[in-house]
Amino acid sequence: MNGVKIVVLTAMAHLSKLLITLFILKQIAITQGPEGLGLLGNFMTLVTLAATLAGGGIMSGVIKYIAEYSGSLSRQFNLVGSAIVYALVAAAIVVVFGVIFINQFSSYIFLSDDLKKYIYFFLFAQVFIGLNNVAYGVMNGLRKTDVYALFVICGNLIAAPVAYYGIKYYGMGGAVIAIMAPATLAIIPVLIYIKVKKINRQIGFNSILKDSRLLSRFSLMLIVSAICFPIVEMCIRNLLVEGVGLTAAGYWQAITKLSSAYLSFYSLFLMFYFVPIISAAVKKDDVLAEVKKMLFFVISLFATMMVVFFSIRTYVIQWIFSAEFVPVSNLFILQMLGDFFRVIGWVIGFVVVAKALTKLYIISEIFQGLLFVTLSYLELSYAGGLQGVIIAYVITCACYCLVSIFLFYYVFREKQVYVSVD
Repeated sequence: MNGVKIVVLTAMAHLSKLLITLFILKQIAITQGPEGLGLLGNFMTLVTLAATLAGGGIMSGVIKYIAEYSGSLSRQFNLVGSAIVYALVAAAIVVVFGVIFINQFSSYIFLSDDLKKYIYFFLFAQVFIGLNNVAYGVMNGLRKTDVYALFVICGNLIAAPVAYYGIKYYGMGGAVIAIMAPATLAIIPVLIYIKVKKINRQIGFNSILKDSRLLSRFSLMLIVSAICFPIVEMCIRNLLVEGVGLTAAGYWQAITKLSSAYLSFYSLFLMFYFVPIISAAVKKDDVLAEVKKMLFFVISLFATMMVVFFSIRTYVIQWIFSAEFVPVSNLFILQMLGDFFRVIGWVIGFVVVAKALTKLYIISEIFQGLLFVTLSYLELSYAGGLQGVIIAYVITCACYCLVSIFLFYYVFREKQVYVSVD
């Protein structure tokens, strides 16, 4: 499957995800207002966290090894079996710890332990999200992006009426269900596909320990990534609530969710198209050439998107949210500037993921998180206001981008770290 087709199919899947996300945000914004959106902000971040981390955060690892084992069908099916077991064990661990610390969990997410029933629902749903992630990884490792797109689109189509009905008739509880629905209900087309293709009869479990060691590196990388930045966002959101007010937190939530909506396209494309290519490349010059091509692509695409959005930003924000959120339109261009630097840094970051350079990846994620927290705290302490937090985000992403490019071109390139260590 060529790159153009993968781009189109990934875009279609992402568009369906974007539309359902915006639909849910719109309904919550209308029914709950900025305050309600601010209250649900931590839960939205939690679901975003689960979409990456559920099942142990091994999707990129599954993509890598399924692609590498393309010459051995039995090896691929054994990896699938190992990934399923790994994902179920990881999900079970989350359930156990979630139940043990349910009161503390609820208090942090909802600022009260009165809503812990929603945490129980989340713990149950994340099991299915983990299995979905395994299926996504297998299909993209096999370059069956059309099947992956089918899973995502069908799941979102099923989720749409569930979300609408829940928000309209069940208030806050319905909103929680709506937020979880798109990530969870894709399990339905996944199970149908498995049944029709009789894939369950071919899955093997003969290399669980070996594959678990391979996958654990990706699990560790994704755990750090998925926990670090969202938890930083939760901390900053709580600082905004305490220092500026719930409305400001709602505005920031709107900005970050809109940002995440289009950023996820770049993340998915890099994971599904770029990672398999880099995983198979062992020569320094080949990796360098692919990175240059990808940098040119993402810079051109993102710059074009920034220009278009800047000219219609007010209309887009009113359409997606409501007139109450128009004050964030002037701030969002700053957010996009930070996102621009972030996407460029991701190109280098996915080379690190493809080569399973665990320590380097963890250091880079911690660096970003600590810098963002420090700068945001200083801005809120001395300058105050939502704009200060967004400026801190821009500075953080710019520093990460510059450091990543410097290390790639002037340090790791000379040390030839690109050869696979598997």
